[in-house]
Amino acid sequence: MRFGEGLKAERERRGIALDEISLATRVSVRNLHALESEHFQELPGGIFNRGIVRSYARFCGLDEDKMVDGYTEALRQHGIDPQHENDDWAEFAENVKRGRASMDPRTRLRWLGVAAMFLCLLVLGASVLALLVRRNVVRLPPKVETALHLRRAQPHPVSPVPDEGTQQAP
Repeated sequence: MRFGEGLKAERERRGIALDEISLATRVSVRNLHALESEHFQELPGGIFNRGIVRSYARFCGLDEDKMVDGYTEALRQHGIDPQHENDDWAEFAENVKRGRASMDPRTRLRWLGVAAMFLCLLVLGASVLALLVRRNVVRLPPKVETALHLRRAQPHPVSPVPDEGTQQAP
């Protein structure tokens, strides 16, 4: 049985989902799937790959050293020299770039929506503050009011209302 197939079989035998491993180890599901499928070129590269194998094995209750040895042997079977695998940092950078470039456009739109909502809340908050200042509910320092060009509502002069029972002198 191939290395990746063995990992997957042990994981499934124990009833563990890739999402569970990803959440606990902080290794992306994409990298875990690449490991099980033996698509090693999709992994970040270098020492990170051995760390992913160790984290996977630890979470599933497997022997970490045995799994790392199996990973090293699988690399050899795929024609990859395990000694030079650690030197390939350019591959890691390319994989990171590829992962970012393949970001779902809906995610980008979601962030645009979050920014628009934040801006709307900011404008709404400033409008409410300006209204409260104009109605003399909130008092800001005079310099701030001047800088913001806010004018307070001027109180209307109140004239005394004569009592009905009293007469006014002509």
